[in-house]
Amino acid sequence: MNANSLKRLLTVHPLLARKVTALVSNLAAQGFDVEITQAMRTVAEQDALYSQGRTRKGPKVTNARGGQSLHNFGCAVDLALLVNGKLGWPEPHPVWAAIGREAARLGLEHGGAWRKPDLPHVQLKNVPPVSLCYALYIKGGLALVWAEVERIQPR
Repeated sequence: MNANSLKRLLTVHPLLARKVTALVSNLAAQGFDVEITQAMRTVAEQDALYSQGRTRKGPKVTNARGGQSLHNFGCAVDLALLVNGKLGWPEPHPVWAAIGREAARLGLEHGGAWRKPDLPHVQLKNVPPVSLCYALYIKGGLALVWAEVERIQPR
């Protein structure tokens, strides 16, 4: 994992960081070099991404407004495949199925399994609904959100 990926992992919940580190390592053992391209996003960053393809130029990249994504609470990351030094999201590609298998094995949720697949996305399971995360964030910041995440994690 490169320095940028490691830096991004410092912004997410420690449980997610540990699991994503294992995920990336397991994928490397299978011959897939992946990097973390997105981790924690501010509400403003999320709103800017949401406006892309709607009120700003560019392709639509998210259906979540600010405060409606687990990225806003450090509970999700996005990955990309690294080939010949360049990041990419090729479809179809066996890396996405490998991410899904490894994510499930590690107790993570892969966006590739969703009704509207989000292949690069991986998030913690057993987290509060995003509406509760946002309410907790408004009330007490990220520490309150993460305390609730830890409270409901399986033991």
